[in-house]
Amino acid sequence: PFGTPDRWKEGPGEMEVPGNWERSIGLYRTSDTYVVQSRQSESNSPNTGAVLWFGPASPHGTVFTPFLVHMTDVPASFRSGHQQTFDRKSAFWAACFVHNIANLKWSYAIKDIEARQAQLEQASVDMVQKMDELYQSDQSTSSMDRVNAEYLKNIETIVSSLWSLSDEIMFKYASGFINEAPDHMSQMPGYPAWWLKEVGYSDGPPPPPTKPKCCDPEPDSDNNNSGYSSSLRKRDGEITVTATLPLTGKAAMKYFLNKQKTK
Repeated sequence: PFGTPDRWKEGPGEMEVPGNWERSIGLYRTSDTYVVQSRQSESNSPNTGAVLWFGPASPHGTVFTPFLVHMTDVPASFRSGHQQTFDRKSAFWAACFVHNIANLKWSYAIKDIEARQAQLEQASVDMVQKMDELYQSDQSTSSMDRVNAEYLKNIETIVSSLWSLSDEIMFKYASGFINEAPDHMSQMPGYPAWWLKEVGYSDGPPPPPTKPKCCDPEPDSDNNNSGYSSSLRKRDGEITVTATLPLTGKAAMKYFLNKQKTK
């Protein structure tokens, strides 16, 4: 009901019900997406060269990260990562985790993801421009070393932020609530009205009895329908009635239904 775009790969159920899902561009099982920016300058002014904008895992949960084509090294977080082994040092699993945890409440969580993507990708654009300007003013080896270091720092920031984002989403949407600390905790959005209608929510069981009806009812003369549990004890020819706590749970529900029948 929360608008996830994911349609999992078919299993036994789909063997019984013929049909197909529409194939989207950004599949949940995508290994990577990338854009190559050639960056040939019209004025022939020097720049740092072509840039690869690489997004590991599904584009829904990833952040497109810039790499210079002649970087001296690729960080370990982008050299590691495989579907068969979960690894918290991997950029692939950082993005994959974000995508999957967003399915807790997709229509809500995707807004948090898009905000983080916009923030990190804009910071990357600014960094690339700044490094171009630096290299145009100084094309020495030391200048290129600084450019390389800034790209590596940016990559590390993105991977770290993605792992943090998955934790933030888990906290914010855990157990069906919306938690916005410190003043808006345990908000209860429930389910969309259209979905409740589709699944027959109105045809569900009656609501649980309220406290006045089940938890502290007025005693009746009829002990079997009083809302209180009681016991009889016979000793030396005398009968003693011992009242205990008000009925709860199934006994309280039975009492409530019996009272409804007598109305």
